[in-house]
Amino acid sequence: MVALQIAALALAGFDVLQIDLLGCGDSSGDFEDATWANWVADGKLGLEWLQANSDAPLWLWGLRCGALLAMDIARQHELETSLLLWQPVFSGANVVRDFLRLAVAGELASGKGKEKTAEMRALLKAGQAVEVAGYGLSAAMADQIASVTLAGDSSKNNWPKRVGWLEVGNGFQASPAAMALLGRMQAEGSWALYRTLSGAPFWQTSEIETVPELISETVTLLTEFENA
Repeated sequence: MVALQIAALALAGFDVLQIDLLGCGDSSGDFEDATWANWVADGKLGLEWLQANSDAPLWLWGLRCGALLAMDIARQHELETSLLLWQPVFSGANVVRDFLRLAVAGELASGKGKEKTAEMRALLKAGQAVEVAGYGLSAAMADQIASVTLAGDSSKNNWPKRVGWLEVGNGFQASPAAMALLGRMQAEGSWALYRTLSGAPFWQTSEIETVPELISETVTLLTEFENA
């Protein structure tokens, strides 16, 4: 989906930079070596490269936990950026919870899932890494991810000026939490647009799934922002 979206955006005239964060994809290091600060730094380098190589307005694009990262980078970076969020996760604590659930999926039928999850949380609390599906999650990274939320510090008006938020589901309706956060963004001066689409949850399926409507709607949304 990301590769298809990049091709569609490039065809529509957008400059797009895709990077592999430390410990991910073809980048250097192992996943266990990475920290949230490393990933924020990677994102900042990407923005600076784009600024040096393109005159277009800057956007950060994130899927799921990547949306948390994009929001965090936007808050920390001195450059003005806009955000494109695909199916954002509201809380990093939920990301860690779901990551640990992957490790105990095989234990659920035996009723030992909660026990296994507790063991893994104890290891993280003791400063040890845990391994899930071949990826090592360090205690430091688990703590750092768990501390991040999409809403951020409620005492600060720190939203990007433009936010495009797209979610996919079957018969999907926006959650009250999403509507509340969007309302807060808009009340505090951000131009935030939210749209829902029908399609498969491609980020979690074992087989490759595509949602063509998400690709076309993303191009439409960004074009709408840029032409306003």
